[in-house]
Amino acid sequence: MNKMMAWLAALALVLAGGLAQARSDIRDGNALIKPEKNARYSIDGFTMGKAELYGYIGDLRDSQHITGIVLKKGGDDEQRHIIATIAKALGLKSFEQDGRELKELPQPDLPATPPPVEPATDGATAAPASDGAAAAPASAQPVSEPAPQDETGH
Repeated sequence: MNKMMAWLAALALVLAGGLAQARSDIRDGNALIKPEKNARYSIDGFTMGKAELYGYIGDLRDSQHITGIVLKKGGDDEQRHIIATIAKALGLKSFEQDGRELKELPQPDLPATPPPVEPATDGATAAPASDGAAAAPASAQPVSEPAPQDETGH
């Protein structure tokens, strides 16, 4: 009796795992995203915002080797833009479902590199030099040479 219960429990786990895998929102290498209200998205039974979606799609790209993202019918312009931006950032194609057809979403032009970060200046703001080089803050002190040391390091 116990062996039969264990066997049935194992069978139930296998079937549940198979159903979860069959329920995946990936078709023909594309992740299928359902638009929700308030800039939310659903995939694989999870509802998330754009930041979580970006991470989830990145994981699917790495683990399931997806090649595109499909926004199911019903998304607004902002959701189309978000899907296209995520796809562009992850190197994927982006589509919108139009009946049984897929319509490619135009991807925005993203900068190749992020803008440079300006170096911090110890709380003082320095005016730019006339030649474009950064000027030293008014409180800057000249660097002095270290005191000479004897053989013992003193």
